[in-house]
Amino acid sequence: MTLGYHVGDEIQKRSYDSHLMKRLLVYVRPYRIRMFFATVLLLIAAIFSTLVPYYNGKSIDRFINNPERVQLQQAMAGQEPSPDLQAQLDQQRQADTANLHRLVLVMALLIVGEALARYAQGIIVAYIGQKTMMQMRMGIFAHLQRMSLKFLDKNPVGRLMTRVTNDVEKIQETIVSGAVHTINDLFVIVFVLSFMFWHDWQLTLVTLSPIPFVFIVGLIFRKYSQTSFLEIRRRLAHLNAFLQENISGMRVVQIFRREAVNYQEYEKRNADHRDEWFKQIKYYAYYFPVIDFLGTLSLGFIILYGGSQLMHLQQLGRVADIGIILMYVQWSERLYGPVRALADRYNLILEAMASSERIFELLDTPEDIPDKPGAIVATNLKGHVEFKDVWFAYEPERWILKGINLTIVPGERVAVVGHTGAGKSTLINVLSRFYDIQRGSITIDGVDIRDYDKQSLRRNIGVVLQDVFLFSGTIEHNIRLGDGVMSDKEVHACAQHVNAADFIERLPGAYTYDVGERGCNISTGQRQLLAFARTLAHRPRVLVLDEATSSIDPETESLIQDAISKLMDQRTSIVIAHRLSTIQHADRIVVMHHGAIREMGTHQDLLAQRGLYYTLYRLQYREETPHHDHPTA
Repeated sequence: MTLGYHVGDEIQKRSYDSHLMKRLLVYVRPYRIRMFFATVLLLIAAIFSTLVPYYNGKSIDRFINNPERVQLQQAMAGQEPSPDLQAQLDQQRQADTANLHRLVLVMALLIVGEALARYAQGIIVAYIGQKTMMQMRMGIFAHLQRMSLKFLDKNPVGRLMTRVTNDVEKIQETIVSGAVHTINDLFVIVFVLSFMFWHDWQLTLVTLSPIPFVFIVGLIFRKYSQTSFLEIRRRLAHLNAFLQENISGMRVVQIFRREAVNYQEYEKRNADHRDEWFKQIKYYAYYFPVIDFLGTLSLGFIILYGGSQLMHLQQLGRVADIGIILMYVQWSERLYGPVRALADRYNLILEAMASSERIFELLDTPEDIPDKPGAIVATNLKGHVEFKDVWFAYEPERWILKGINLTIVPGERVAVVGHTGAGKSTLINVLSRFYDIQRGSITIDGVDIRDYDKQSLRRNIGVVLQDVFLFSGTIEHNIRLGDGVMSDKEVHACAQHVNAADFIERLPGAYTYDVGERGCNISTGQRQLLAFARTLAHRPRVLVLDEATSSIDPETESLIQDAISKLMDQRTSIVIAHRLSTIQHADRIVVMHHGAIREMGTHQDLLAQRGLYYTLYRLQYREETPHHDHPTA
């Protein structure tokens, strides 16, 4: 199974998938105890939040508007108060004041308790979220490290980067933080509704009367906002793709004076993205005011119904519970907030489903070049390499290598030449087991390379490519490449051996000099010398050079040639060459043509045969020395 993503995959609608959710929760499982405590804290916060309006109402009805004190005041109205009634009224006032102070203190403690519970819950959830995100990213990174070049060839780097960064972050935000907030909303809704129905079910139904309209508006908003969001993702993908392509091809853009045209195209794509964002904002601008209006309408119904009930009680001469109106007003505010948020959070869950599907499709892509059970660890290799009837194709039946038979004895220097597309570089890929061959076998010291542990096999094969890749960091870091056992003395000795020490020591900071991204702060020749030092430092038994001098100026070439000679010493060496003048002293030259070995021998033997090698050499000689007609054999 391989990834076959395209732009359309970025905007497909996803529905809730319980199977995906279960797989996502696996990442949270190691932190389930912390998650349980966070949930308990949410429960406590929801209870405290619901109790505050209840005590607010009770403080008014029991102490501020105490029926007993009101009756005493009514009894004393219009007449001379007796000392007993006045004393009783004063005593009641003192008791109400004391009880009110205690109740205010209780409410203050509830508010502080709610704040502390939410703070602690936020810290726990943030910890779980970051741990989960790190675990998921490390899992994806480790999986990518194991994948073959074939996989990377079919999947653009930008798309894989999006999986590791944006998709993982979206899942973390939604599944961890979003799930916790959803749980909190549900707790609040349950507790508020429970208190409301327990206290006055009729007033509760009045309060909930706009709820059906809230759900209808939420469904409509979810439909349009999700479509708009997916369209934003699609246009953003087009915008980023054009930007990346324009920056990568800046030389071509400037040479062909495409700056103004590309600017207009980027402006158009940017405007499309902006306009879709405006559309999304418009949907939110409709949604939230409508929901706020329905919430306010609920408050109006509470006041209308509660006020009429109070007026009716007053007409009967009974003391009305005024606090119940305040109580239900506050409960209504606490109820409609979570209800409004649930519709928007459902969209976030759908986004997480889409991101998780892409991530799990990546993680479920099997390793196409796995180690065999009980793979042999390659140690103390002599470097005897043999290709036995090797056939290989990147695509089915489109053979790049056809029946290759080649034996290289330990310490031998073999050069491989041929036209572009002859299959020379493919030999490196199959020998290093970046790709597995379809037919035949490749052995080192008589053992099929597919029987070796991949890491130990590649540790014994040193490859210096034509386009040297250096990592951001110091020269010392690029020579060591994470080998903590290698001493500074060994690093310096390797650089000295391949003629790299002179230019290194002239740089600011010498071995601590930062080479920049891909080695942009040093020249091509200097990067090549560093590649030789790096290869020598890791002591491979088999050395492969892929035209290591093709882009070197004449002044540096002599240093490079001397470094190559030192690097090849006592190693089995395979040199992929385009410039035939650089491999005349090889022990053997292999001439490839259309994926097959056509000729083999020394430089002089092949010239004497006047075959394909002779033709290649004559063509290159004429290009390099146009005033001569024939090479010297």
